[in-house]
Amino acid sequence: MDDFERGLGRAEDALGRNEPQIRSTLQRLDLDTSGLSSLREVQSWIETSRPDLRRRSETIRTERTEWGSAAGLPGELSAFDEALYGKAAHDPNVYAAIVKVTEAAENGEVDAKALAELEKRTGDATFAAALMNAMGAARFRKLMGKTVGHEGDKKVERLQIALGKTLGTASPKLSNAWRDELTSDLAIGWQEGYAISLALKYATSKYAGPEYGASSGAVNTAFLLAVAKKVDAWDREASKFPVGTDPGVTVALMEALSLDPAAAQDFFAGDPTALKHYLTERGMRDGGEALGKALEAAMLTFRDHKGSPQAPSRGYLSAKLASEFVHLEAERIEAGNPSAFVKPATTGHILAGYVSDINYVAQKVGDIVAPGVRGADNPSASGQDPWGAQFNLEELRRVMKEAFADSKAFTPVLAAQTAFTGWLLDHGAAEMTAGRGDGALLTNAKQAGAGFGMITDAAGLAKIEEGKELDEAQQRNMKVLMAVVNTGLAIPQMGIGPFTIGAVGAWTGMIEDSAKGDAETKARVDANTVVDQTQALMRDLTAQAMLKRGAFGAAEPAAKTHPWASLEGLEKGDDPRENPNNFLKEDGRTLMTMDEMIDKTVTNGADKDQRLEAYRRWLYEGPSGRPWRDVEDRLDQGFSNGFSQYGS
Repeated sequence: MDDFERGLGRAEDALGRNEPQIRSTLQRLDLDTSGLSSLREVQSWIETSRPDLRRRSETIRTERTEWGSAAGLPGELSAFDEALYGKAAHDPNVYAAIVKVTEAAENGEVDAKALAELEKRTGDATFAAALMNAMGAARFRKLMGKTVGHEGDKKVERLQIALGKTLGTASPKLSNAWRDELTSDLAIGWQEGYAISLALKYATSKYAGPEYGASSGAVNTAFLLAVAKKVDAWDREASKFPVGTDPGVTVALMEALSLDPAAAQDFFAGDPTALKHYLTERGMRDGGEALGKALEAAMLTFRDHKGSPQAPSRGYLSAKLASEFVHLEAERIEAGNPSAFVKPATTGHILAGYVSDINYVAQKVGDIVAPGVRGADNPSASGQDPWGAQFNLEELRRVMKEAFADSKAFTPVLAAQTAFTGWLLDHGAAEMTAGRGDGALLTNAKQAGAGFGMITDAAGLAKIEEGKELDEAQQRNMKVLMAVVNTGLAIPQMGIGPFTIGAVGAWTGMIEDSAKGDAETKARVDANTVVDQTQALMRDLTAQAMLKRGAFGAAEPAAKTHPWASLEGLEKGDDPRENPNNFLKEDGRTLMTMDEMIDKTVTNGADKDQRLEAYRRWLYEGPSGRPWRDVEDRLDQGFSNGFSQYGS
């Protein structure tokens, strides 16, 4: 092609030089020159054709050298697809990409150089849109489909990711017709449906980082949602008469949705049958792991009190879905279908996100219509509550009891309850120190007591018979409870809105680490162990809140009722932080956790518990003074009134 183009160039030059001379000679001889117009037409044709020939030559060279590892022999002819060249709008890289991707999909061998070139361009919106439009949706789907079935081949996986990322980058510029064609006339079997789900998964934000090639934009939410709905509809039909083994169409689909919370929420909230279908009808080969992540994204990401039932905000839809989730799970359990389609940890995370609503219903406030959304604020808490999920008490207990057989569900809920309790008590302490009385503190203690009672009851811990041996689930949950008691003060006090997946995960990890370090839980425990330990945690959280709010006075110089004023062995001028009996952190307003108060480096009991004993002496034996005496008995009574509904 290069030689041909250069030859034409020489011909063009020769015509340009010689045509005037020939014309002049013929004119001098008074001969006809009309035939010379053909020479000018040939020259003009060559002039206009050479740039296109150069572009074609560049396209072939790009395919063979930049996108290919084998350059070919000098003078060797190359195949050239005129139709594809036109669809690629004469773009050498788009043409080369389609040729190389097609070759890789057909024979399963991915050219390393072509793959690297594609990965470099996954974030180029112009290239991505041109590639997708030139390839066409049907061809893209079929090519992705041919990459399926090469599990373990890292190059093929990289190719899938690169194609998915390119689709994601192009998605805002692709027409509705292109999008619809992607899911039209799928071949019999699971392969192409799975290929679309994989492409959506790899088009999401998780795969936009440099570790997966050049950074690129994630798939457009509207595009993801529209295609996900089409795949869902196709999957429901394909599942009726399955051909072959499903490689995980809906697993990949849920993985994609879980990485775009807005799309996940619209997917489940926009179709009244979706939640029930995936919770009770469509099992998945991963045991519900991906579904759980999608549900968590849909229900826990957005918390607000915007909009109205008529014009719902994302926060409203989150609460609505959470309420429906518990209702559907309760119906499944009541129907005698014990095999949940989501893992217990998912149920635990969702319940943790709505722990304030658990506390509300735990107080047995009356009949609650469920499923539904609750909009009233807690008058004994600060700020505006986000939309809350309405739970039926018995349905909620049924779901909690099943889930809490796995401590991975119990742990996040107990952690969230501890954080929420700390927040409630902190508000009560703030009200008290501001001179507005202890009403909020006592009311919140009763509410928290009911919440702890209901949660521990569902975990099989609230009604332990004296001397009866605990089963394995109870032993695991008791270990979790003791770990929470020991680490609870390290869990940040949090209101209703910030209970995110990440926060709950961090708390859970801390509790699990503490539980691993504890001695084995006794198979038999005293009947009052749980209520006593939970009440002790409540007192610790209250003391922490009062310290934070200055109820015990200043730290430096220490007020009479402040812990640093009564440390044993503290001489005038000593730094209380250095005292071996000190149980406060550097700021003088924060209690150490029970774990931190115990010195695990020594074996002597007295030395080991020195800080813990000093704390108990300060709180219970008088030095904490009137601030604590004024609330202690009524705090305990409020907690007991709430807890005893479940623990007696």
